[in-house]
Amino acid sequence: MNPKALYNMTYGLFFLSARQDGKDNACIINTAAQVANDPTRIAISCQSGNLTKEMIERTGVFNVSVLSEDVPFETIRHFGMQTGREVDKFEHYVGFDRSANGLIYLTDHANAMFSCKVLSKQALGSHMMFIGEVTE
Repeated sequence: MNPKALYNMTYGLFFLSARQDGKDNACIINTAAQVANDPTRIAISCQSGNLTKEMIERTGVFNVSVLSEDVPFETIRHFGMQTGREVDKFEHYVGFDRSANGLIYLTDHANAMFSCKVLSKQALGSHMMFIGEVTE
């Protein structure tokens, strides 16, 4: 297989958030897709060592914000290039709100938001895939 062929696949960028024991965390992912419509379900994938992934496993809920094309690189860097194990990513951050499930979603530079309840998960080696039913 020529791994460069994978460069031709299209991806978006998404803000994935979770909350556990009063702590919010979020990361940037590039894999989210609707996989069913009745009921509406989406699949997301995030790195296996990621704190957000661990929080989702423990709580069974997550939010996904679909990032707009004009999202500043600083937002991507802030949520995607540092770990919530070492910093509070929301300490001085503005441009977010909470959905009915209590999780954060982006209000700035986001086209849509989905709140999901985890139905299943699949270990994929470097990543964990979650299938979630959209609740909001």
